[in-house]
Amino acid sequence: MTGSKTVLGFNHVNVLVWKEGIRMKAISELRNGERFYSKTPVLVEDKRIGYRYDGTMFNYSKSGMYLETDYAPRPSRKIRIKIKSLPDSPSPQNYLAEVRWRQPLSKKASTYAYGIGVKYY
Repeated sequence: MTGSKTVLGFNHVNVLVWKEGIRMKAISELRNGERFYSKTPVLVEDKRIGYRYDGTMFNYSKSGMYLETDYAPRPSRKIRIKIKSLPDSPSPQNYLAEVRWRQPLSKKASTYAYGIGVKYY
């Protein structure tokens, strides 16, 4: 991708930013831990307002996860994530996390409106 316009390319693994033909660091290059991929339904609750919504987790690590939803809490917002089921865990898992970033998704990229990166706390 070259040219003078800014293009944001996104997939479930990386966020790549192209600006004036220069590739900037992908978020995956800034991560500390290994990611595990699992397309898994989740229930997300915004702790501040109590709003609950469905989403899908696409990857996780020991420190955070990437999920997609139709609601995007602002960065620094505290949320509760309930993973309905994982292959190696018979019971639901609950996590408290902080939203680190959010990204609108195109209808071509996802059935959801936003991609969200969270860090556990």
